[in-house]
Amino acid sequence: MILRFLSENLDKVEKPSRYIGGEFNQIIKDPSKVRLRVGLVFPDLYEVGMSNLGLMIIYHVLNNLPQVWAERVFLPWKDMIELMKKRDIELFTLESKTPLRDLDLVGISLQYELSYTNALCVLDLAGLPIHSDQRTDKDPIVIAGGPCTTNPEVLAKVFDAFVIGDGEEVVLDIAHSLMQTKGMKREQRLKALSQIEGVYVPMFYQPTVPPKPIFDWLPAKINRRISRDINSVRLPDLRVIPNSQLIHDRVVVEVMRGCTRGCRFCQAGIIYRPVREKYSENIINESISSLLCTGYEELALLSLSTVDHSAINSILKDLGEKIENLAVSLSIPSTRLDKFGLSIAEAVSTIRRTGLTFAPEAGTQRLRNVINKNISEEDYVNTLEAAKKAGWNRIKLYFMIGLPTETDEDLLGIVRMAKIARKIGFKKITLSVANFIPKPHTPFQFAEQKSIDYLNHAQKIILQAKDVANINFHNPHMSLIEGLLSRGDRDIFEVVLRAFNNGSLFDDWENIFDFNLWKNAIEKSQIDLNSYLKERDVDESLPWDHIDVGVNKNFLVNEYQKALQAITTLDCRWDKCHSCGVCNSILRNLLENSSKK
Repeated sequence: MILRFLSENLDKVEKPSRYIGGEFNQIIKDPSKVRLRVGLVFPDLYEVGMSNLGLMIIYHVLNNLPQVWAERVFLPWKDMIELMKKRDIELFTLESKTPLRDLDLVGISLQYELSYTNALCVLDLAGLPIHSDQRTDKDPIVIAGGPCTTNPEVLAKVFDAFVIGDGEEVVLDIAHSLMQTKGMKREQRLKALSQIEGVYVPMFYQPTVPPKPIFDWLPAKINRRISRDINSVRLPDLRVIPNSQLIHDRVVVEVMRGCTRGCRFCQAGIIYRPVREKYSENIINESISSLLCTGYEELALLSLSTVDHSAINSILKDLGEKIENLAVSLSIPSTRLDKFGLSIAEAVSTIRRTGLTFAPEAGTQRLRNVINKNISEEDYVNTLEAAKKAGWNRIKLYFMIGLPTETDEDLLGIVRMAKIARKIGFKKITLSVANFIPKPHTPFQFAEQKSIDYLNHAQKIILQAKDVANINFHNPHMSLIEGLLSRGDRDIFEVVLRAFNNGSLFDDWENIFDFNLWKNAIEKSQIDLNSYLKERDVDESLPWDHIDVGVNKNFLVNEYQKALQAITTLDCRWDKCHSCGVCNSILRNLLENSSKK
């Protein structure tokens, strides 16, 4: 039925390649020979989800189990959703075109808060109840993973379970548990899942702030699952070759996980600690073999701070020599703002020179100290002068507004930094200005989120740089909703559900986001926005306090207090240990140079 539907309707939708499957290197198994069938859902379009490295890693980890078949699922675009509803076609897997309701496990990746309505759409389109307590023994178990699960409470009524932390090992435990309990009652299966480290089953916890276990055999805190050594984490050389161009259309190789630079606004810098580097030999072998097996023309070395890999110079030198005759370009995330960062940019621009990207984040030294962005104005000027001398003409600078203790002087500092770049000689300058959102498990989780009026005021000041730079502002209304969902509790689910029923979908797309739909949902839910966006007392109980990401709350409190005094904390990789709580006798920073001494 689904195949017939596709054959009759693909000519009626935008980019039909999103739905056909059949890609080179996709994994097909005989359903009669597997015990567990899994749908791995990325709740966004095909070209977005296929760019996600984590999704593809879990895809291959699960499919390495002979008795498990994991298939991919993506959210269709609006034209296809409309057709599917009109023809009563339920959401299906890409590989076998199997309806999700016929699977054993549906795993949904929550990468960003504004995709929450997308996740509800996935379940609705699959014909599955949105509320977990309405599912029967015949329905698949529905589990969420991804960085947003570090505050699972907003969607606690939706998911049967949440995975907290790295997924490579815990998904194997989940798969074995579901195979062993197949045929049992749903509650029995969820009880078994709740015994796995890194798995949170909200139905067994009281809806308090933070939630407390109903039974004494449950942990009061759910410990994050951590892959101690990522050298075994890699995709096979024969990667799935997409049918169409992706958002990030390239070979991606993870070079390290975690970052200890300690930017106080950065959630990823906390929840992915400690630093675990992949060894140079593994990086180079994976990069070259994947390029040769796929035909991509770009290689990206992925991490939170690639230039901080302790062997990055030798990695780039060896890779440069090996890809020199392949006409392959090499890219890395935005480089840090010093001469070392510039030297790295030089090393990766031998094939194709694009613009430089740096992230000063704040316009004055005082505010950079507050957020623990350990770069000086001297670093900024020296790096830009060296870059201009080396032939760079375009530069993109990332800043944030609405940061704790921010003043108009700090905002004018952004204008001044743009003018310095023009004075140095850059002809094309782009300022990308994001709005600060206090995220759970960061030192700034206690901070206030600034109002839309304030953000509009800040934008007006920065517009004084429009004569020397192109300025891109993030939508303040989108940030308002993201902040509400980031720090929300179970009460906020009613807002999400109402927004979805109002028509909210693809809210992370700025040209589609409709604030009025959310405003209506907030008003009807009688939610006091200020109670969620205001500054929190450091002793206050928070909705996510039952989630242990390894960094203790005392460290976060201490960092917040240091921030208010504009006192910095250096990177523990090169400075002393700051007792954040992550490292212990079996888990610590794993650096290539130090581990091979």
